[in-house]
Amino acid sequence: MQYRRMELRGEVRGGRFVSGFIGEQFALPEAVESLRAMRKARPAGGPSQEVRISGADPLNLVGIILPGPRVPSVASNYVVFRDGLPVRSGAAREADSTERAAREAIRLVEGKIF
Repeated sequence: MQYRRMELRGEVRGGRFVSGFIGEQFALPEAVESLRAMRKARPAGGPSQEVRISGADPLNLVGIILPGPRVPSVASNYVVFRDGLPVRSGAAREADSTERAAREAIRLVEGKIF
């Protein structure tokens, strides 16, 4: 109800701005213009951008309002977004141990230690 009042006063705009979400969405007028500019800036098939955030980041809404399984709000967890959509998640400790194992394998092969 409060958003409707704000919309009538011209403080926010209501509509369906981002696909994949149900229900009406509300945004500041500047945000609507930013979304439109982003959509126009990248041509179809152009390069995409990935952003990695901490699982403890307030933007971690995966499994809450974004599609996908819930990513626990723990600092060692992370979520990777591509063009605003979650594409993968995991725990930093898992990534670190995988990197260590890969470095160890390379060291063994280079040193021919079997």
